[in-house]
Amino acid sequence: MQDLSIPSLLLDVLVIAVTVGFVWYGIRRGFLVMLVGTCGRLISCFGAYVGSRALAGTIYQVYIWDKLVSKVAATITDSFADYDISMQVSTVMQGIPGILRNMIYGVFGGTAQISEHIGEALSGSIQTVSSEVVDQIIYPVVYLLLQSILFLLLFFCLKVVIGALSETLRNIRRCFLVGVPDMLVGGLFGLIEASLCLFVVVVFIRLLIYASGAQIPMLTDENIQSTYLFKYFYNLSPFSGKW
Repeated sequence: MQDLSIPSLLLDVLVIAVTVGFVWYGIRRGFLVMLVGTCGRLISCFGAYVGSRALAGTIYQVYIWDKLVSKVAATITDSFADYDISMQVSTVMQGIPGILRNMIYGVFGGTAQISEHIGEALSGSIQTVSSEVVDQIIYPVVYLLLQSILFLLLFFCLKVVIGALSETLRNIRRCFLVGVPDMLVGGLFGLIEASLCLFVVVVFIRLLIYASGAQIPMLTDENIQSTYLFKYFYNLSPFSGKW
């Protein structure tokens, strides 16, 4: 039996609290309101995911790529090729803004792991090295960061719009289903909404982990993987940073 630390316990309690809360919420609101609300959140979640992917790629290519290549190229000198690979990687990383550099180390690991990804690219011209470093190391991290932020923004915007429709049905539901069946089906939709809510929570937590360079003591991979419930939502997230 695995050891359950305090942070791991708190994450599992979060899962239980969210699930129980949404199921009770669904029982009280009933079938029709929960049907519209749950479908709305599913649409919000899917729309935000698709929209965030498209917007993240566009924003990166139009506004960020050229600046990052120029930033990396500015750190490379004529004697760059004479350095060993560790020194080359360290030199390149110094040209990357601090918070982004911490995120890269948090996602990829140390100099040795980064060298495995870009080792061969470091033997080319300054422009080639800069482009390869940006495309292979920086792009996945920046894209993941942009997509996570855009997903959260789009999800909550869509949720507000569709949620307004759900509110108009609070009294109409009594005309369709009443009593125990109404409550049970509402509770089922509450369970679905709990899963969607936890999915959004996981996106936010992953964003915090990436932004901190995986330096948040409570949110270490060991603590997360030692949970009984939370780890399943965490590992299923498409915002995993594993390419």
